[in-house]
Amino acid sequence: MTLQQKLGFDADARVLILHADDIGMCQATVSAWASLVEFGLMTSASAMPPCSWFPAAAIAAGQLGRKADLGVHLTLNCEWLNYRWAPITRSAPEDGLTGPDGYFHPLAKPTHEHAKADAVRTELVAQIERAIAAGVELTHLDSHMLTMFSPALLPVYLDLAHQYRLPPLLPRWSAAEIAQWCVLDLDVAQTMFEQVATREAAGETVLIDRFEGLPFDEAFELDERRAWALNWLDTLGAGVHCLVGHPADDTPELRAIAADWRVRTGDRALFADPLFRDAIAERGFKLIGLREIRDAVYPR
Repeated sequence: MTLQQKLGFDADARVLILHADDIGMCQATVSAWASLVEFGLMTSASAMPPCSWFPAAAIAAGQLGRKADLGVHLTLNCEWLNYRWAPITRSAPEDGLTGPDGYFHPLAKPTHEHAKADAVRTELVAQIERAIAAGVELTHLDSHMLTMFSPALLPVYLDLAHQYRLPPLLPRWSAAEIAQWCVLDLDVAQTMFEQVATREAAGETVLIDRFEGLPFDEAFELDERRAWALNWLDTLGAGVHCLVGHPADDTPELRAIAADWRVRTGDRALFADPLFRDAIAERGFKLIGLREIRDAVYPR
C-alpha cells in the first residue's frame, strides 16, 4: 500500500506538503508563518528550539491550535556571521558540537568531522523536550541544513523519530540523490541509503516520494518564483511530495541577519499568493501537513 493510500487517498493521487523551515530563527519567521497558516497554503513548518524567537513560535502555535502543523528543525549549525546560537546543552568543547567561539559550527562538514554522536543525541533530545515543554504538539522531525545526513548521525535522526513516534521529513532518495543533495561521496551516500532502507523495511520509518526546496539563487520576484514552483509541480506523478521554503517578513532584523533575505521574503510572498493557491487546486493536488502522516503511521 502506498503512503497516499495509507492517508486515505487513491493510489493515483498527487499529495502535497507545503513546508516552512527555520521558524523561530528570528521574529520575521514567526510573524510570516503565523499569517501564512491563517491564509491556508502553509501546511507544515519546523521550528528551531535553540534560537531566541522559538518561544514566540511556540506561543503562536498554541494560538493557532490544530491549524499549526509544527515539528522540530533539529539544529546543529548556525550559518550566520553576525547572529549566532549555541547548543541548549551547553556541551563541553570536546563534544565537538561547537567551534572555538562556543557557537554551533556554521556548516555541516565541521559538525560531521568533530561532533560526537552521543553528544548530538543528547542535544537533540534536549531540543525536542524543550518544544514539548513549551506546549507544542509536534508533528514531525527534520534536519536543519541536512546536517543529520552522515553515516554517524543519520541513525540518531531515525532513532529519535521512532522513539518520539514522529515521522522524519525524509524523501525516497537514491544513493546518487543523497550524494547530490548533501554534497557527499557516493560511497558515503550508499551507506546512508542502506541505513534508511533497512529502517523502512523494518517498519521503523516512513518516506515521502519527492522533496524540493525553493531556489536560493534565482527567481526572486513573485511571478518568477510562482513559475519555478509550478514547473516543479508539473513534473510530479502520484505520491506524497514536499515543497520547502523559508518564508519571512521583510524587517530590518531579517535584512541585518540574512544576506539571502530576498529569498525569504520571496517565499513569504509565494505562500500568500492567491494565484499560486488556485494553480495548485487546478492541478488537483491534495494538500496535507505532517500531522496526517504522523497519525497514519503512529496512531495516537
